[in-house]
Amino acid sequence: MALEILNNGQTLTLRGTTITFDSIYSRLELACFADGKSMQVAFLDYQSASTYASGSSNITIEEIPSTSTYGVDIAGGEIQSLQLAHEKAKAELEGEGFIVNIIDLPA
Repeated sequence: MALEILNNGQTLTLRGTTITFDSIYSRLELACFADGKSMQVAFLDYQSASTYASGSSNITIEEIPSTSTYGVDIAGGEIQSLQLAHEKAKAELEGEGFIVNIIDLPA
């Protein structure tokens, strides 16, 4: 899975520069903690899916958090999963005004 993040009038700035992007491609690293109630998610951002596929190094976007910790609502039926991590990241970024699409990758 991956995220496509579109600026929607917000800024997506390459950290330390004035270079901006209309959209970026983000892969998530996920750690599920033994308590079953929390996950830590790190965003690894790339200029595009093709730059990721070519093996290019990730970039750092000023407006995207490099790490975030999400609580998992076990009582609500949620479980630690890659899908939930993407849904929580999507919701957080949409709250900041970005348009976010979850991309399913071919198996």
